[in-house]
Order: sequence, then C-alpha cells, then structure tokens
Amino acid sequence: MNTSSALEQLSRATDLLTRALLIQAIWLVGTLAGGIVVGWAPATMAAHDAAARAERGEPIRWRRAVTVWRSRFLRSQALLYPPVVLLLLAAQGLALALGGHTTGLLALPTGLALLILIGALSYLPTMDLRHEVPLARALSRSVLLALAQAPGTLLLLALLGLWAALCASLPGLIPFLGVGVPLLGIHHLVARFLQRNDDLLAREARAVP
Repeated sequence: MNTSSALEQLSRATDLLTRALLIQAIWLVGTLAGGIVVGWAPATMAAHDAAARAERGEPIRWRRAVTVWRSRFLRSQALLYPPVVLLLLAAQGLALALGGHTTGLLALPTGLALLILIGALSYLPTMDLRHEVPLARALSRSVLLALAQAPGTLLLLALLGLWAALCASLPGLIPFLGVGVPLLGIHHLVARFLQRNDDLLAREARAVP
C-alpha cells in the first residue's frame, strides 16, 4: 500500500469516526432534552436523519437535528414505543423460559420473536424518514420488510451483536460511540435494503390510513 492510499484510508476512517461522534452527541443531547423517557425517540429520528445526510455527503448540522427532533417528537413516540415495549416483553419472556420459570418450549418462538422485533425496530426510523407510512401500518410493514430481507436482517443482527459484545468488553466506548456507530451501520444497511421496496412503501405512504 503506497503513502497516498494509506492517507486516503486514514482520511475515510477519520471521517467515519467524526460522523459517529457527532451522531452520538445528537442522540445524547436529544435524549436528555426530552428527559430520557420521551427524549430518546425523537433523538433517534434526528440521529438517523443526520446519518442519512452524512452518507449523501451533506454536513451534519445541529440546527437541522433540532428541527427534526421537534417535528418528529410526537410521531416518534407512537412509532418507536410500541415495538420497544413488545421487545422488552419478549426479552422478559425469553429470560423466564431460559430460567426455567416457564416451559422451555416457549424459548424458541420467543427468541425468534425477539430477533424479528429487533430487526423491525432497526428498519423503522429510516423507513419512516423516507416514506412516513401510516402509523397503524408502520410496525407491521417493518416486520414484513425484516422478513423479506432475511439475509440482510441476519447480517444486521450479527453486526449489532458483535458491537454489543465489543462494548461489553470495552465499556469506555459506550459514552462516545455506543449509539453513534450502530446507528451509522443500521442506516447504511437499511437504506440499501429499502431500495428494493421503495415502490411498495411509497404506495403505503399514499394510502388512506
């Protein structure tokens, strides 16, 4: 590898690191601004919007992040809270099944449901920013997308698992890159998966709720 190529790779790595740090900061500030409980959802939407703009080569601007946070505040609660609640219930059910508190036969379907919900939740922010599918159909549509793009969803889940394991080994990463890196990765992958389904999602967005 020559010097020019090495410098180019270093520049790309530095750019990605800067993006991840900025997206992490947007998410943290937005989450705290809403008192955590109601702040994390619009903060997640603002962070995904920033990731999308960065990938298009546009600068990440705080003013834009604030605008998205405000405009998506109410919608993001209805969009993201239901799958998160279902995810927590599935995780609790899996823990009970594995712990022997319920029949072990429930472990497999509960585990599959947990994985599908994680995949669906990963699709939701980017899907909504692109098409604003009616809220009543958003979760079901994201589940169908996660299943339709099963190989990509499995890749996404594997990468999230690897990142979680890395953060567990190096917890010092969490305050600086714990959210920024997975958000960048999720957006990058999901945006490509959605290209194959844009026509369908556009029709859903135009449909009467």
